[in-house]
Amino acid sequence: MVTGSLYDSKYLASDKKWRNSAFNGRYMVNLLGGKEWKVGARNSLAFDFKLKAAGGRYYTPVDLEASKAAGVEIRDESQAFEKQLNDYFRADIKLSYRMNRSKVTHEFSVDLQNVTNRTNDFLPVYNRRTNSEAMVTQIGFFPVPMYRIY
Repeated sequence: MVTGSLYDSKYLASDKKWRNSAFNGRYMVNLLGGKEWKVGARNSLAFDFKLKAAGGRYYTPVDLEASKAAGVEIRDESQAFEKQLNDYFRADIKLSYRMNRSKVTHEFSVDLQNVTNRTNDFLPVYNRRTNSEAMVTQIGFFPVPMYRIY
């Protein structure tokens, strides 16, 4: 399955200027797929994948001088949502084995999240030690083993 969206999310600010909203990535594309194979009379093996690509969200930059003077993070509201994060990309793969029994089903799987190990941008924050804007990133590759009973 493939889905996609093109959009432009803006709002009219109190200063009467149209600004990007925090959710304006301008595009999003998803690709999902999977295949299941029968193994014996009652068991199955499955492979699933998911790809997601999206435009970077807009954010309000840190006011470095005001933050340094106050000792805490202060955003430059005169530039509300004018800066954009890098584009987002993530690919996941899931492998599972299901054992179907008369009264219960057992499923063993491993979900390999972010297999490309891309650390997508999440939010810039103020670093007091360096008096600079530092980027907080999302987690890279993350395997999730699972056992489930139905």
